[in-house]
Amino acid sequence: MQEHFQRVASHLKTLGIRLHMEIQPPASSQDVKSAESRLELSLPPSYVEFVTTVANGLTVRWRADDGPLACFEMPPLSESVDGLLSMRDWRFYSEEKAKEYRFPYVDDSELAIETNRRMHYWLPFQAEGNGDNLSVNLHRAGRGQIIFDQHDWLDGGTGANGLLMADTMPEFIESWASVCFCHPKSLWWKSVITEDGVDWGSDEFDPHFRT
Repeated sequence: MQEHFQRVASHLKTLGIRLHMEIQPPASSQDVKSAESRLELSLPPSYVEFVTTVANGLTVRWRADDGPLACFEMPPLSESVDGLLSMRDWRFYSEEKAKEYRFPYVDDSELAIETNRRMHYWLPFQAEGNGDNLSVNLHRAGRGQIIFDQHDWLDGGTGANGLLMADTMPEFIESWASVCFCHPKSLWWKSVITEDGVDWGSDEFDPHFRT
């Protein structure tokens, strides 16, 4: 994984772009046990592998003069757990409240109730500025996948949420590194997500930043 970070740094240097990158020390086995105890869930092996061998917290920031930018701030595992537990309190509905509310603004209320149920298992690791999150799926269905959590999913649409971005955290980080962690030109992840995950070959990713 380190070679991917080095490739990003070298590529941006050739473009004359200043990079701010912080790679935090890996998590310990005790960090993982503590997180699992707090969540009362086991963490996906692929995610555990990343945080215990690569980084337990990662920051990548840069901005080009003509507009393209990267702003990836992955918090330590403990802070991601804080985020999920907090959202269970204020953002997600309990099973009872979900069935009472029935999500009147979406097409399929039953689908929305199931979506809300699954969201209790989404561990956030990247907060987008508009309230969206990139999360690790801890649910048995799709466990370990990286998903896009749209903050206003319940205000319209089908009642679904949690679009697939990648199958595992290592895959996602390596793929994003291939475009120097650049955001889509639209700054809207849904513009590059297909049924199979993020289309890293999309024109939404500036070709100047392909490594």
